[in-house]
Amino acid sequence: MKRIILPFLSVLLVFASCKKEKTPAPPVVTDPAITAISPTSGQKNTVVTITGTNFGTSTTALKVYFNGVQGVVQTATGNSITASVPVGAQTGIVKVEKNAVQVNGPQFTYLPTYTTSTFAGFNQGYADGNGTAASFNVPSGVTRDASGNIYVADRDNHRIRKITPAGVVTTFAGSGTAGFVNGNGTAAQFNQPYSITIDGAGNLYVGDRMNHSIRKITPAGVVSTLAGDGNGGMINGTGSGARFNEPLGVAADAAGNVYVADYINSLVRKVTPAGVATTFAGSGGFSLTDGTGTAASFSGPFGICLDASGNLFIGDYNNNAIRKITPAAVVTTVAGNGSQGILDGNGASARFNRPAGLIADASGNLIVCDAFNNTIRKISNSGEVVTIAGGVSSGGSDGTGTSSSFFTPIALCADVSTNTIYIADFNNNRIRKIIVD
Repeated sequence: MKRIILPFLSVLLVFASCKKEKTPAPPVVTDPAITAISPTSGQKNTVVTITGTNFGTSTTALKVYFNGVQGVVQTATGNSITASVPVGAQTGIVKVEKNAVQVNGPQFTYLPTYTTSTFAGFNQGYADGNGTAASFNVPSGVTRDASGNIYVADRDNHRIRKITPAGVVTTFAGSGTAGFVNGNGTAAQFNQPYSITIDGAGNLYVGDRMNHSIRKITPAGVVSTLAGDGNGGMINGTGSGARFNEPLGVAADAAGNVYVADYINSLVRKVTPAGVATTFAGSGGFSLTDGTGTAASFSGPFGICLDASGNLFIGDYNNNAIRKITPAAVVTTVAGNGSQGILDGNGASARFNRPAGLIADASGNLIVCDAFNNTIRKISNSGEVVTIAGGVSSGGSDGTGTSSSFFTPIALCADVSTNTIYIADFNNNRIRKIIVD
């Protein structure tokens, strides 16, 4: 018996050892994977096709994100998903989520939509009222307070107007008669208030063009003169001891200093909270010269704004260029080269026709009123210039992108909380708004 059993056991052991050495089957892969997206750029609501593997066929089991913002999944097959781009997604990678597993795909470039409408004003004149029932007389400056109210330098009405977020227009300061009088509210007088800005405490500052002075208005509407004496000239000094020559642009920094685009003097001036006026940049000559401080030159500096880093940007009107001034007063040219025209492009290859007011957005892009081109231009951090609204020919049409029209847009401000830009549409006597989404 032993001789029969032992060989049988040996066979079993050999069979068992062979069974253990068998290669196990590979695991089944169920996680999704992305190989491509099409298109790779687009505006809100663009339908994007995502190709890959293991997506499944249930649209409810899938989530698609564009730069972290969830889109709407429309269809799903094993290797393809279609999803619409959500409003305000911005540029970023596409992600697909299935069964709590997220996988990354390529970057999608979000192209904002710029929709222009009329916020207030319609016909030239003077009337308080709601929206288009109100009237302005060549509005030339706008700024916004923390509550969302818009203040307008209503040039030829010699008044400062206030517009609530609901579009209700009232008169905040100025009697309507050209003059140089400090006082409260409508007891004060201006002579072509051209530009307006606001500081962190809610004080307004006005470039009072033909009074050649910088005026200050408290939140309570009390008007005083920060610098200038009513006479044109070029004098550094304190308060009424200083002189300007048609100050057209103003911008206030976090410390309460006011920077002034002193148009006829072709200088950028600085006024401290105590009213001490000095020359910050510019030689007084009329040319397109980069350099530091007074070694640089402008030709009719018009608009002025600050970015989050304390850099100044100038709409150099007669040079058809956008200039940058660092906190150390180093002046460079961001875009344009002195030649007049209308051309998108990078840096010096771009063309403007009398760039006026401008602002820096939260991302560091510049938005520029290209006055005589009747357009709104955008300059990216890399210096790329594109036209975002307006179509060169003057007009007052609302619409999207270049289907809208302006008539000498001259100043602007922004509400970053609602992605809205407000524009003083000078010769249309209107305040326009552009919603960016």
